[in-house]
Amino acid sequence: MFTGNATASAQPRPGIDGPPHGRPAGERRNLAAVTRAFERQNAGGDIYEILHDDVEWTIVNGRTYPSKAEFLAEGAAPIMDRLATTLMMRIRDMWADGDTVIVRFDGDATAIDGVEYHNEYCWIWQLRRERVVRCYAFLDLIAVRELIDRIELD
Repeated sequence: MFTGNATASAQPRPGIDGPPHGRPAGERRNLAAVTRAFERQNAGGDIYEILHDDVEWTIVNGRTYPSKAEFLAEGAAPIMDRLATTLMMRIRDMWADGDTVIVRFDGDATAIDGVEYHNEYCWIWQLRRERVVRCYAFLDLIAVRELIDRIELD
C-alpha cells in the first residue's frame, strides 16, 4: 500500500514511502494512470477520460450517477460550466491498495464571474484495466452550492 503525501508525479519519497518496486504491479499501474489523469487535467485536458463508460460515481451526501454520461452532464457540468479557467487539481495525498486509489486534492479555478473557486476533494477510485469503475467523491458541497447559486447559466 502506498501512503503519504504525493507529489504531482505520485512517486514515493525514498526512505519514507518505501521503494516503488515493493508495490504490486497493479498498484503501480493504477497510481501511474491516476497521476496521468491529474497531469492531463492540469495541462488543460480532461481528467474524466479515465472514467469507464459504466462508472458508478457517488457524491457522498449527494447522489449516485450510474454512468459516465450522466455524471458528466448532471454532476460535473454544474461546476465546470461555471468556471472560466481550468480546475487545477493539486494532489495533497495519494494512497493505493490493490485496485483502489484514494486521492485527496485541492481544486482551484476562477469562475466566469471572476470570483475564485476553491474546493477540497477526496476521491476513492476503484480501477479496472486502468479505468475508474467506481468512485466515492467527498467534497465541500457548500462551496459547490454557493457557486451554482451565484452564477446563473442561460
